[in-house]
Order: sequence, then structure tokens, then C-alpha cells
Amino acid sequence: MTRIHKHAALTAGFLLLASGLSSCTLLPASSSGGPDTPRSLGARMEKHTEVLQKDIGPRNARQPKSMEAAAKYIAGSFSDMGYAVTLQPVSGGDAKKGTAIYNVLVYKPGLYSNNQSIVVGANYDSSERLNNGSGAALLLETARGLKDIPTNHNIYFVAYANGAEPASASSGASVHAKTLSGSIGAANILGMINLEPQELAAAAEQKQPEPESPQEAVLFMTTLRGKEFAGQCATPFTKSWEQAPPTFHREPSAIAGNDRHYAALGIPTVSCLCKYAITDSHTEDYVHALTDMIHQVADNDVPKPEKNAAADQKKP
Repeated sequence: MTRIHKHAALTAGFLLLASGLSSCTLLPASSSGGPDTPRSLGARMEKHTEVLQKDIGPRNARQPKSMEAAAKYIAGSFSDMGYAVTLQPVSGGDAKKGTAIYNVLVYKPGLYSNNQSIVVGANYDSSERLNNGSGAALLLETARGLKDIPTNHNIYFVAYANGAEPASASSGASVHAKTLSGSIGAANILGMINLEPQELAAAAEQKQPEPESPQEAVLFMTTLRGKEFAGQCATPFTKSWEQAPPTFHREPSAIAGNDRHYAALGIPTVSCLCKYAITDSHTEDYVHALTDMIHQVADNDVPKPEKNAAADQKKP
């Protein structure tokens, strides 16, 4: 029997189901940290992966109850940080039977009242090849790091359902990309950052050899359209990581991750992959570098203060 982590065992009214793929349910923000939240970043990363991999187990459209348990855990973690959480239904499961499948997302508004936004996403479901939930752990901890840091542009943090298996009939990333672009316009999505999962085992247990240097450990993947955006991401990441990540360019049709659904709409994308195991001490540095990167990218193209001041003077 699947063992559900106590953070996933929320009140019966926590998941109010919305009808239609484009409908969403908004959950209120909670405190800035749950009582069982580990203090160290490394311990929190290991906790997220342990809950998703061991406590909840395999998560896919064929196991909607496990998907819902995972969604509740992620939603509870976001809520404990103080975010208001939105559940976006994705095809699969049965809402009437309490086994709906959701994207879990939070919206961090920017300082300026426009629609220009950055999307940061990772899938929380699992495939036969990869089950550890480390991409979702990266998503949660970068969102935590940016919770109280203002940015000029909006940020959407999205945990995707149905993303681990490329052949999935209804990808959560596809649902979100189409819904958001239809709402604010694809041109207002400045870029999408896809957080790929890491290995879970300690370095000595890895099937692949440990990277010889931090430079070899992180890879960026983008498209020709995303080349400029990838450069904007690489600059602050390099400053924090102290090594420039190699960037590879692919055709949109050759992309297999969540980012492919945004690239198909002409949205710039970059996919970030770290070869260190999640238990490696370098992982904390990687999370910090990602957090700095997202912060700086969401601050790009700042409106000139004098223009804003002039506009304010004209207001009655």
C-alpha cells in the first residue's frame, strides 16, 4: 500500500475541483514555513525526493491517486512558503472519484503591472527510468529562495503532471503553455526555464562517473530562437556557479522535455541539467546558482524610472 506523507494528507476541502482544462482552483497562502521543514537546503532537497520517491512512489496517469498525493505535497510545500497555490486540471484521472490530475503552480507578481512573465517548470510525475522527483525539488527550493525577493517581471513556478513520459497523451506543460499564451499572449512569455531531474544516488553509487569539474556538471539546452534567452540565463548563472555552462542548440522537434511545448509556440526556452547527484554537496551551489539566474532574468528589461515618474506626475 502506498504510504502518504502527512503533508499530503490535507483537509478534504483542500482540492476543490474545477471543470475544464483551462479552469483553475486557487488555494490560499499559508505560513512562511511548515513545522517539519528542515533548516538546511540540502536536507530539504533530500526530503522532497524521499517523499515523492519513497513515501508516494510511482506517479503517472495510470496511478492517479499517487499523482494527487504528490500534487497535495507540492501544493502544501508552496503554501508553507506563503504562496497562494493554483491547481490546473490536466486530462487523466477522474475528478468525480477524487482522483483528478493537476499541474501545481504559483504566481509571483512582478513590480510592474504588465503581462511580461518568466515560466520556471519541472515535472513531478515519474517514468520507469526516473522516479526521484528531484526536478520538483529544484522547483520548490528556487521558489523558496525567491519568495521575498522582488522582481520586475512576473514568475510562474509550475510543477507539471504527465511530463516524465514524452509520449504522454496529455502533457501538463502543453496545457499550461497553451493556456498561459492564450491568456497573456505568447509574446509576453519572455522565456521558459525547464529544470531537469538529477540523479538521486550518492556519487559512489552513480552509474555514470562523477563530473570532473563544475563546468562539466551543468548543461544548458536551447533552440535557435532561445539563443538570446539562454545567454541571458547563462550570464548570472556563470557568475554564481563560477563556471560557464556549455549550451547546446536543438531544433524544437528534437526537444523531449517540458520546454518543447513552449518552443512549439515560438517561446524562448532553456533546459538546465545538472549531472551531480542530488545528495552531492554541489547541489546546494546549483540551487543557489539557479535562484540567482531566475532572479536576474526576471529583472531584465527594466522600465526606466524617469518614464514611470513622469507618468505618475500626470495622474490626477
